Amino acid sequence: MAFVLSIILISGRFIKYLADAASGKLLGDTLLMIMAFRLPGFLELILPLSLFLGILVAYGQLYLNEEMSVLQACGISQQRIIGFTLVPALSMALVVGSFSLYLSPLGNNKVESLFAEMKLRSEFETLSPGRFHAGGSNPDEVIYVQSLSKDKTRMKNIFIYQGEKVSQSETGKIRRNKVVVVSESGYRRLDRATGVQYLELEKGYRYFGEPGFADYQVISFEKYTYKLQDSTGGIKPHKVQSLSTRALLNSQSLVEKAELQWRLSLPLLVLVVSLLAVPLSKVTPRQGRFSKLLPSILLYLIYVVLLIAAQKSVGKGNMPDWLGLWLVHGVFFITAVVLSSWTYLTLFWQKYRLKRANEQLF
Repeated sequence: MAFVLSIILISGRFIKYLADAASGKLLGDTLLMIMAFRLPGFLELILPLSLFLGILVAYGQLYLNEEMSVLQACGISQQRIIGFTLVPALSMALVVGSFSLYLSPLGNNKVESLFAEMKLRSEFETLSPGRFHAGGSNPDEVIYVQSLSKDKTRMKNIFIYQGEKVSQSETGKIRRNKVVVVSESGYRRLDRATGVQYLELEKGYRYFGEPGFADYQVISFEKYTYKLQDSTGGIKPHKVQSLSTRALLNSQSLVEKAELQWRLSLPLLVLVVSLLAVPLSKVTPRQGRFSKLLPSILLYLIYVVLLIAAQKSVGKGNMPDWLGLWLVHGVFFITAVVLSSWTYLTLFWQKYRLKRANEQLF
Protein backbone atom coordinates (compact mmCIF):
# COMPACT_ATOMS: atom_id res chain seq x y z
CA MET A 1 0.00 0.00 0.00
CA ALA A 2 2.87 2.35 0.81
CA PHE A 3 4.36 1.57 -2.61
CA VAL A 4 1.12 2.47 -4.43
CA LEU A 5 0.68 5.73 -2.49
CA SER A 6 4.34 6.63 -3.10
CA ILE A 7 4.00 6.07 -6.85
CA ILE A 8 0.89 8.28 -6.98
CA LEU A 9 2.45 11.12 -5.01
CA ILE A 10 5.91 10.94 -6.60
CA SER A 11 4.46 10.77 -10.13
CA GLY A 12 2.61 14.05 -9.63
CA ARG A 13 5.72 15.81 -8.38
CA PHE A 14 7.90 14.23 -11.09
CA ILE A 15 5.57 15.53 -13.82
CA LYS A 16 5.93 19.04 -12.37
CA TYR A 17 9.73 18.76 -12.41
CA LEU A 18 9.63 17.43 -15.98
CA ALA A 19 7.65 20.49 -17.03
CA ASP A 20 10.23 22.73 -15.36
CA ALA A 21 13.03 20.86 -17.14
CA ALA A 22 11.26 21.21 -20.49
CA SER A 23 10.89 24.96 -19.97
CA GLY A 24 14.57 25.28 -19.06
CA LYS A 25 14.12 25.97 -15.35
CA LEU A 26 15.81 22.71 -14.34
CA LEU A 27 18.66 20.65 -15.71
CA GLY A 28 17.50 17.27 -16.93
CA ASP A 29 20.39 15.41 -15.31
CA THR A 30 19.36 16.63 -11.85
CA LEU A 31 15.78 15.29 -11.90
CA LEU A 32 16.59 11.88 -10.41
CA MET A 33 18.78 13.46 -7.74
CA ILE A 34 16.00 15.86 -6.76
CA MET A 35 13.42 13.06 -6.54
CA ALA A 36 15.80 10.92 -4.46
CA PHE A 37 16.38 13.77 -2.01
CA ARG A 38 12.61 14.45 -1.84
CA LEU A 39 11.73 10.80 -1.17
CA PRO A 40 12.12 10.90 2.67
CA GLY A 41 9.77 13.90 2.79
CA PHE A 42 7.16 11.92 0.85
CA LEU A 43 7.54 8.77 2.96
CA GLU A 44 7.21 10.53 6.32
CA LEU A 45 3.52 11.16 5.54
CA ILE A 46 2.84 8.12 3.35
CA LEU A 47 4.05 5.50 5.86
CA PRO A 48 1.65 6.52 8.71
CA LEU A 49 -1.29 6.50 6.28
CA SER A 50 -0.21 3.12 4.87
CA LEU A 51 -0.01 1.59 8.35
CA PHE A 52 -3.38 3.08 9.27
CA LEU A 53 -5.06 1.66 6.16
CA GLY A 54 -3.28 -1.68 6.56
CA ILE A 55 -4.61 -2.13 10.10
CA LEU A 56 -8.12 -1.15 8.99
CA VAL A 57 -8.19 -3.61 6.09
CA ALA A 58 -6.49 -6.49 7.94
CA TYR A 59 -8.60 -6.33 11.10
CA GLY A 60 -11.71 -5.59 9.04
CA GLN A 61 -11.21 -8.88 7.23
CA LEU A 62 -10.85 -10.69 10.56
CA TYR A 63 -14.17 -9.24 11.73
CA LEU A 64 -15.89 -10.25 8.47
CA ASN A 65 -14.68 -13.84 8.77
CA GLU A 66 -15.72 -13.93 12.46
CA GLU A 67 -12.10 -14.74 13.29
CA MET A 68 -11.94 -11.81 15.66
CA SER A 69 -14.93 -13.22 17.56
CA VAL A 70 -13.08 -16.54 17.88
CA LEU A 71 -9.99 -14.75 19.23
CA GLN A 72 -12.07 -12.89 21.80
CA ALA A 73 -13.79 -16.14 22.80
CA CYS A 74 -10.34 -17.63 23.41
CA GLY A 75 -9.58 -14.85 25.90
CA ILE A 76 -7.75 -12.37 23.67
CA SER A 77 -9.16 -8.99 24.63
CA GLN A 78 -9.09 -5.83 22.57
CA GLN A 79 -6.35 -4.47 24.86
CA ARG A 80 -4.11 -7.37 23.90
CA ILE A 81 -4.90 -6.78 20.22
CA ILE A 82 -3.89 -3.15 20.71
CA GLY A 83 -0.67 -4.35 22.34
CA PHE A 84 0.06 -6.61 19.36
CA THR A 85 -0.66 -3.68 17.04
CA LEU A 86 1.70 -1.31 18.83
CA VAL A 87 4.71 -3.57 18.23
CA PRO A 88 4.92 -2.88 14.44
CA ALA A 89 3.63 0.65 15.11
CA LEU A 90 6.65 1.38 17.32
CA SER A 91 8.98 0.09 14.62
CA MET A 92 7.23 2.27 12.04
CA ALA A 93 7.42 5.27 14.40
CA LEU A 94 11.21 4.82 14.62
CA VAL A 95 11.47 4.72 10.82
CA VAL A 96 9.26 7.80 10.38
CA GLY A 97 11.20 9.57 13.14
CA SER A 98 14.47 8.94 11.34
CA PHE A 99 12.93 10.44 8.19
CA SER A 100 11.36 13.50 9.84
CA LEU A 101 14.24 14.30 12.22
CA TYR A 102 17.25 13.59 9.99
CA LEU A 103 16.78 12.32 6.43
CA SER A 104 14.01 14.68 5.31
CA PRO A 105 15.77 17.90 6.49
CA LEU A 106 18.99 16.63 4.92
CA GLY A 107 17.21 15.94 1.63
CA ASN A 108 15.51 19.36 1.68
CA ASN A 109 18.91 20.93 2.30
CA LYS A 110 20.40 19.14 -0.70
CA VAL A 111 17.46 20.03 -2.97
CA GLU A 112 17.57 23.68 -1.96
CA SER A 113 21.30 23.74 -2.63
CA LEU A 114 20.70 22.24 -6.09
CA PHE A 115 18.06 24.85 -6.90
CA ALA A 116 20.29 27.65 -5.63
CA GLU A 117 23.24 26.38 -7.69
CA MET A 118 21.08 26.22 -10.81
CA LYS A 119 20.00 29.83 -10.27
CA LEU A 120 23.63 30.86 -10.01
CA ARG A 121 24.74 28.91 -13.05
CA SER A 122 25.09 30.49 -16.44
CA GLU A 123 21.75 30.84 -18.21
CA PHE A 124 23.08 28.62 -20.99
CA GLU A 125 23.29 25.63 -18.65
CA THR A 126 19.48 25.40 -18.68
CA LEU A 127 18.93 26.71 -22.20
CA SER A 128 17.07 24.57 -24.73
CA PRO A 129 17.42 25.20 -28.49
CA GLY A 130 14.34 26.59 -30.21
CA ARG A 131 12.85 27.98 -26.97
CA PHE A 132 12.72 31.43 -25.44
CA HIS A 133 14.36 31.34 -22.03
CA ALA A 134 13.48 34.10 -19.54
CA GLY A 135 15.46 35.14 -16.50
CA GLY A 136 19.19 34.72 -16.90
CA SER A 137 21.72 37.09 -15.42
CA ASN A 138 18.91 39.58 -14.85
CA PRO A 139 15.16 38.95 -14.33
CA ASP A 140 14.09 40.80 -17.50
CA GLU A 141 16.49 38.98 -19.82
CA VAL A 142 15.16 36.77 -22.63
CA ILE A 143 17.47 34.49 -24.64
CA TYR A 144 16.80 32.41 -27.75
CA VAL A 145 19.18 30.19 -29.74
CA GLN A 146 18.26 28.20 -32.81
CA SER A 147 20.84 25.45 -32.27
CA LEU A 148 23.13 24.44 -29.45
CA SER A 149 26.07 22.05 -29.24
CA LYS A 150 25.87 19.02 -26.95
CA ASP A 151 28.27 20.53 -24.42
CA LYS A 152 26.29 23.82 -24.59
CA THR A 153 29.36 25.87 -25.36
CA ARG A 154 28.66 26.80 -29.00
CA MET A 155 25.41 28.14 -30.45
CA LYS A 156 23.99 29.63 -33.65
CA ASN A 157 21.41 32.32 -34.46
CA ILE A 158 21.30 33.96 -31.06
CA PHE A 159 18.74 36.51 -29.85
CA ILE A 160 19.27 38.28 -26.49
CA TYR A 161 16.90 40.82 -24.97
CA GLN A 162 18.95 42.43 -22.20
CA GLY A 163 16.08 44.35 -20.62
CA GLU A 164 15.37 48.01 -20.08
CA LYS A 165 17.98 50.72 -19.55
CA VAL A 166 16.57 53.91 -18.02
CA SER A 167 18.41 57.09 -19.02
CA GLN A 168 17.81 60.83 -19.16
CA SER A 169 17.98 62.76 -22.42
CA GLU A 170 19.56 66.18 -22.88
CA THR A 171 16.12 67.79 -22.51
CA GLY A 172 15.62 66.08 -19.15
CA LYS A 173 13.13 63.52 -20.41
CA ILE A 174 13.33 60.01 -19.01
CA ARG A 175 14.02 57.45 -21.72
CA ARG A 176 13.28 53.75 -21.26
CA ASN A 177 15.57 52.16 -23.81
CA LYS A 178 15.41 48.54 -24.79
CA VAL A 179 18.59 46.60 -25.55
CA VAL A 180 18.51 43.76 -28.07
CA VAL A 181 21.49 41.80 -29.41
CA VAL A 182 21.35 39.38 -32.34
CA SER A 183 24.24 37.30 -33.61
CA GLU A 184 24.94 34.58 -36.14
CA SER A 185 26.99 32.46 -33.72
CA GLY A 186 28.70 32.47 -30.38
CA TYR A 187 30.57 30.42 -27.84
CA ARG A 188 31.21 30.43 -24.12
CA ARG A 189 34.62 31.33 -22.73
CA LEU A 190 35.90 30.93 -19.19
CA ASP A 191 38.38 33.39 -17.76
CA ARG A 192 40.43 31.03 -15.58
CA ALA A 193 42.07 33.90 -13.70
CA THR A 194 38.76 35.31 -12.37
CA GLY A 195 36.42 32.35 -12.84
CA VAL A 196 33.98 34.55 -14.80
CA GLN A 197 32.25 33.17 -17.91
CA TYR A 198 31.79 35.24 -21.04
CA LEU A 199 29.74 34.74 -24.18
CA GLU A 200 31.67 35.68 -27.30
CA LEU A 201 29.16 36.68 -29.99
CA GLU A 202 30.24 36.77 -33.63
CA LYS A 203 28.84 38.79 -36.57
CA GLY A 204 25.76 40.52 -35.23
CA TYR A 205 23.99 43.74 -34.27
CA ARG A 206 23.16 45.56 -31.04
CA TYR A 207 19.97 47.66 -30.99
CA PHE A 208 19.49 50.35 -28.34
CA GLY A 209 16.49 52.70 -28.11
CA GLU A 210 12.97 53.34 -26.89
CA PRO A 211 10.01 51.92 -28.85
CA GLY A 212 8.07 54.66 -30.64
CA PHE A 213 11.14 56.82 -31.29
CA ALA A 214 13.22 56.83 -34.45
CA ASP A 215 16.58 57.54 -32.83
CA TYR A 216 17.57 53.91 -32.41
CA GLN A 217 21.26 53.11 -32.13
CA VAL A 218 22.26 50.18 -34.33
CA ILE A 219 25.81 48.88 -33.86
CA SER A 220 27.20 46.10 -36.01
CA PHE A 221 30.02 44.01 -34.66
CA GLU A 222 32.35 41.23 -35.69
CA LYS A 223 32.84 40.17 -32.07
CA TYR A 224 30.87 41.17 -28.96
CA THR A 225 31.78 40.01 -25.45
CA TYR A 226 28.82 39.47 -23.12
CA LYS A 227 29.45 38.72 -19.45
CA LEU A 228 27.45 35.82 -18.05
CA GLN A 229 26.32 35.43 -14.47
CA ASP A 230 29.14 34.60 -12.09
CA SER A 231 29.20 31.11 -10.59
CA THR A 232 29.62 31.25 -6.83
CA GLY A 233 29.91 28.70 -4.08
CA GLY A 234 29.07 28.57 -0.44
CA ILE A 235 25.30 28.49 -0.92
CA LYS A 236 23.47 28.46 2.40
CA PRO A 237 19.93 27.05 2.44
CA HIS A 238 17.52 29.38 4.23
CA LYS A 239 14.21 27.51 4.40
CA VAL A 240 13.28 26.25 7.86
CA GLN A 241 12.51 22.79 6.42
CA SER A 242 16.18 22.54 5.40
CA LEU A 243 17.59 23.26 8.86
CA SER A 244 18.93 20.34 10.88
CA THR A 245 16.99 19.21 13.94
CA ARG A 246 19.98 20.05 16.12
CA ALA A 247 19.84 23.65 14.88
CA LEU A 248 16.15 23.84 15.82
CA LEU A 249 16.57 22.55 19.38
CA ASN A 250 17.96 25.77 20.87
CA SER A 251 16.14 28.16 18.55
CA GLN A 252 13.91 30.91 19.97
CA SER A 253 12.14 31.56 16.66
CA LEU A 254 8.45 30.61 16.71
CA VAL A 255 8.61 29.35 13.13
CA GLU A 256 11.54 27.07 13.96
CA LYS A 257 9.85 25.88 17.17
CA ALA A 258 6.76 25.00 15.12
CA GLU A 259 8.94 23.09 12.64
CA LEU A 260 10.57 21.13 15.46
CA GLN A 261 7.16 20.22 16.87
CA TRP A 262 6.05 19.07 13.43
CA ARG A 263 9.06 16.76 13.08
CA LEU A 264 8.46 15.28 16.53
CA SER A 265 4.75 14.93 15.79
CA LEU A 266 5.15 12.56 12.85
CA PRO A 267 6.37 9.50 14.83
CA LEU A 268 3.73 10.31 17.46
CA LEU A 269 1.16 10.41 14.65
CA VAL A 270 2.02 6.80 13.80
CA LEU A 271 1.23 5.61 17.33
CA VAL A 272 -2.01 7.56 17.67
CA VAL A 273 -3.45 6.48 14.31
CA SER A 274 -2.55 2.87 15.13
CA LEU A 275 -4.62 3.16 18.31
CA LEU A 276 -7.45 4.72 16.31
CA ALA A 277 -7.37 2.03 13.62
CA VAL A 278 -8.10 -0.87 15.99
CA PRO A 279 -11.62 0.22 17.09
CA LEU A 280 -12.39 1.77 13.71
CA SER A 281 -11.73 -1.55 11.94
CA LYS A 282 -14.66 -3.24 13.71
CA VAL A 283 -17.32 -4.11 11.10
CA THR A 284 -20.14 -6.62 10.70
CA PRO A 285 -20.57 -8.96 7.71
CA ARG A 286 -23.51 -6.87 6.51
CA GLN A 287 -21.51 -3.67 6.56
CA GLY A 288 -18.68 -4.96 4.38
CA ARG A 289 -14.93 -4.57 4.76
CA PHE A 290 -14.75 -1.06 3.29
CA SER A 291 -17.79 0.49 5.01
CA LYS A 292 -15.65 2.35 7.55
CA LEU A 293 -12.68 2.93 5.28
CA LEU A 294 -13.83 6.27 3.85
CA PRO A 295 -14.84 7.78 7.24
CA SER A 296 -11.54 6.58 8.72
CA ILE A 297 -9.51 8.19 5.93
CA LEU A 298 -11.49 11.39 6.44
CA LEU A 299 -10.65 11.27 10.17
CA TYR A 300 -6.96 10.81 9.31
CA LEU A 301 -7.04 13.79 6.95
CA ILE A 302 -8.70 15.93 9.63
CA TYR A 303 -5.92 14.89 12.02
CA VAL A 304 -3.17 15.91 9.60
CA VAL A 305 -4.91 19.16 8.59
CA LEU A 306 -5.30 20.15 12.24
CA LEU A 307 -1.60 19.44 12.83
CA ILE A 308 -0.67 21.68 9.89
CA ALA A 309 -3.03 24.41 11.13
CA ALA A 310 -1.55 24.17 14.64
CA GLN A 311 1.96 24.40 13.21
CA LYS A 312 1.06 27.60 11.35
CA SER A 313 -0.63 29.03 14.44
CA VAL A 314 2.46 28.41 16.56
CA GLY A 315 4.68 29.95 13.88
CA LYS A 316 2.51 33.08 13.76
CA GLY A 317 2.26 33.35 17.55
CA ASN A 318 -1.49 32.73 17.62
CA MET A 319 -1.07 29.66 19.85
CA PRO A 320 1.31 29.13 22.81
CA ASP A 321 4.34 27.13 21.70
CA TRP A 322 4.12 24.89 24.81
CA LEU A 323 0.62 23.82 23.72
CA GLY A 324 1.11 23.77 19.97
CA LEU A 325 0.67 20.49 18.14
CA TRP A 326 0.45 18.51 21.39
CA LEU A 327 -3.15 19.71 21.83
CA VAL A 328 -4.16 18.03 18.56
CA HIS A 329 -2.37 14.81 19.52
CA GLY A 330 -4.05 14.88 22.93
CA VAL A 331 -7.53 15.24 21.43
CA PHE A 332 -7.07 12.32 19.04
CA PHE A 333 -5.37 10.18 21.68
CA ILE A 334 -8.34 10.65 23.99
CA THR A 335 -10.64 9.85 21.04
CA ALA A 336 -8.71 6.62 20.43
CA VAL A 337 -8.93 5.65 24.12
CA VAL A 338 -12.67 6.34 24.21
CA LEU A 339 -13.32 4.33 21.04
CA SER A 340 -11.18 1.45 22.31
CA SER A 341 -13.02 1.41 25.64
CA TRP A 342 -16.47 2.10 24.21
CA THR A 343 -17.80 -1.38 25.01
CA TYR A 344 -16.66 -1.16 28.63
CA LEU A 345 -17.94 2.38 28.97
CA THR A 346 -21.32 1.36 27.59
CA LEU A 347 -21.47 -1.61 29.97
CA PHE A 348 -20.47 0.59 32.92
CA TRP A 349 -23.15 3.13 32.01
CA GLN A 350 -25.82 0.44 31.75
CA LYS A 351 -24.84 -0.96 35.16
CA TYR A 352 -24.92 2.53 36.63
CA ARG A 353 -28.40 3.22 35.24
CA LEU A 354 -29.66 -0.15 36.48
CA LYS A 355 -28.26 0.54 39.95
CA ARG A 356 -29.94 3.96 40.06
CA ALA A 357 -33.23 2.43 38.93
CA ASN A 358 -33.07 -0.20 41.70
CA GLU A 359 -32.31 2.46 44.29
CA GLN A 360 -35.35 4.46 43.21
CA LEU A 361 -37.62 1.39 43.40
CA PHE A 362 -36.50 0.37 46.87
